Formats: sequence, C-alpha cells, structure tokens
Amino acid sequence: MAGPATFNIKFAGKMKSIDSLLESTINKKMLVVFPHPDDESVMAGGLIQRAMAGGYQVTVLTLTEGGRGKIHISGRGRSSVEIRRQEMALAMSGLGVSDWIMWKFVDGKLRKTHRWKERLSEFIADTNPGLVVTYDLSGVSGHPDHISLSLEVLRTLKKLKNAKLLWVSFDEEHKQKMVDERVGYLLQGPEYILDLSLGESRRKWRSAFAHQSQNLRGYLKAPWWLLVIRSRTEWYSEAEFSRKYKYKFVKFKI
Repeated sequence: MAGPATFNIKFAGKMKSIDSLLESTINKKMLVVFPHPDDESVMAGGLIQRAMAGGYQVTVLTLTEGGRGKIHISGRGRSSVEIRRQEMALAMSGLGVSDWIMWKFVDGKLRKTHRWKERLSEFIADTNPGLVVTYDLSGVSGHPDHISLSLEVLRTLKKLKNAKLLWVSFDEEHKQKMVDERVGYLLQGPEYILDLSLGESRRKWRSAFAHQSQNLRGYLKAPWWLLVIRSRTEWYSEAEFSRKYKYKFVKFKI
C-alpha cells in the first residue's frame, strides 16, 4: 500500500513514554475522535486503555457510522449501518469504554459538508478535554474524511487553547506498511511511544477485530492473535499550535 518516502521527523533523539504526558496533564479528560468506526481501536486502542487506567475519563466519538465501508461478512438482513453500530458496541465493551458516541454524518462526505464542523467545535468545548487524539494532517491513508477531521480539530483547539492534541504516528518500519506513500511526507514523526502489555495488546486487537465486517486481517496481513504478540506499540506526535502544517488531498477511492 505504501512505499518509501521522506519521514518528517519533528523530534530528534529518544522518544518519550506516553505515560509522562498522561501523568503531567492536569485535566484528566480525553477525547478520542475519528471519522469511522474501527479507527479508534486500531489506531489508539492501547492509549485508550492506558488513559483509563491512569484515571482519565475517556470519550470516544466517531463522526460517521461507516456506512460506505465495504462489508466483508454476511449481513443476515442487517444494513451496513446496523452492522457497524453493533460492532462498535462490541469494540467499546472490549476496551471498557462506556462513553462513546456515533454521529450520523455521511461517510466519505466530510470534506464537502460543513454542519459537522460547528457541531464538533461545540462538542469539544462542552466536553472540555485535556487531551484530544485523532489523525494528523496526512490522514495516514489519505482518506479525505481523515484529513478534513484533522484540520477541523486543529483549528478548533487552536482557538480554545485549553487542550493538548495528540496525533497518531508510526516509526519508520510501520510507516512503510500503514501510510499511503502519497501523503507519507506529511506524517509527523513520533515524539511519544506506548509499549503495551500483553493484556493491553490482547484487549486492543480483540476490540479492533470486533469490527469483523472490515476484514482487518486482510488489511493488516495478520490474524488478531499474532498482532497481540507482534504489534504491541503505538506512537504519537503532539501538535504545536503555533506551527503551520501542510496538508494535501489526494485522489482516494471510497
């Protein structure tokens, strides 16, 4: 999926443990916001667990119900939205998250619509998180929903100035596997690292694979149990609100 590209390394030297950031943040509220169900578990399932174990109140929000995502299982009379909502409930139960919301904005249309932006800005202000977690401006896959959401979260938090913004990142090896080469140069290099215990890794990947309809085994090239052993790390970059970041919308088939 992705090939070699210049890695935008923002921080030199050894990465810091995410635990240091979690501990030093006074406001123990975390908002994890992504466009589609399954993003939250695959990208931040470990951080969600670690934050809750550290006393954080975690809210998980998806802006869409993933209605345009291809379904790789038999629906048995259920609509794609019904399937994905049921899967999200299972995933959140697996991670121990009780405060989760799925909005109904149209999957694949966030770039061309605007109502969700005002609602999201109000939601963030009302929720008053100390930490917000989402994609960076690369969108990782280059999906326009990912980039549109990242832009709006950045703009909102710049205005509010009361929360830190964490972006999903990858080390060089995983970047080659996970990030579309057309946007790879825009990915912000990792500043923080999270090493998952076996228990955290197991809960993360079981929850991710609760999104059964999305054929994550095919996408990630491994069954969940192998990922438990081999993929026990998450990486994050912290946005600088005084900095100007580049972004690019690429041709993306939804």
